Amino acid sequence: MRINKPKRWLMGLLLVHSTLFSSSAFAASDWFISKDLYTMAHKELLEDNTAAVFQTIIQAWQQSPNSVQANNLDQLLNLAISEDCGHSLERKVLPTWLPKLSIERQVEQNLNQQLLKISVVGLTRSDITNISLTKWPNKPLLQGAPFIDDGGFFSVETQRLGEPVSAGLYKLSITAVNQPEWVGWIVLTAPADKQEISWKDSKTWRIDNIDKNSGNCPSPTLSTKLYDLNDTTWHAIWSQESDSNWPTTLPKLSFPEGRYWLSVGVIKTRWQGEISILDIQRITRPVDYVGDDD
Repeated sequence: MRINKPKRWLMGLLLVHSTLFSSSAFAASDWFISKDLYTMAHKELLEDNTAAVFQTIIQAWQQSPNSVQANNLDQLLNLAISEDCGHSLERKVLPTWLPKLSIERQVEQNLNQQLLKISVVGLTRSDITNISLTKWPNKPLLQGAPFIDDGGFFSVETQRLGEPVSAGLYKLSITAVNQPEWVGWIVLTAPADKQEISWKDSKTWRIDNIDKNSGNCPSPTLSTKLYDLNDTTWHAIWSQESDSNWPTTLPKLSFPEGRYWLSVGVIKTRWQGEISILDIQRITRPVDYVGDDD
């Protein structure tokens, strides 16, 4: 039997509420007597006011929540995202000189080490001079001028992080020539607690049982790319995007024998208003003799 949205949200909210307030019993009639931000967010979510929920979540993160409260906020955000994959979380419109903006949180596992990255990418009609991303209240993660190609697509990323990018509140600032500074709050959910993709051998990989039914969000995508290690531009010479019937092996390709770099990633996408937020798990390794070899 399918659970309709009000029942589904109420069940989720009851679970979150019981987690936060497990030390005392409560009745439905006095659930909303408390005026704290957590109770306010629950009430707003029941009223389908996801934009108000999001603003309340931002305020709650600014009060340095403890671990139980932080987990509650993360669950609340996930419930709010389930409404329409996060499109209604924020009404703030991107400026005309910044029509596309994405945050990418990535875990890359190669044969020797795990690389943790966060990137800001998008499309601009102005010369962006600086992008900074800071975790509340004052932990800088990323700062610098992005690379901008001839089409206006830009990207800037951390080189290497010492720990995963956790759930919480982040301040994003973008400065461009002859434009007012754009500043926005980004709220990230908790990252996956385990790697969902891994190598079997040099040309095949295994994928955990990832739920491809993502509700109102797009289905996760499997991105496969091959690079020529002798090409210093680091542009993929072959790529494939799959949102169903995910392959688990590299097909035979018409390239000369040699050494290449293979990258396979699972990409999950959601939104915060007009900003897309991607969580990427990627595995990479060198491969030899791609083509007619078995």
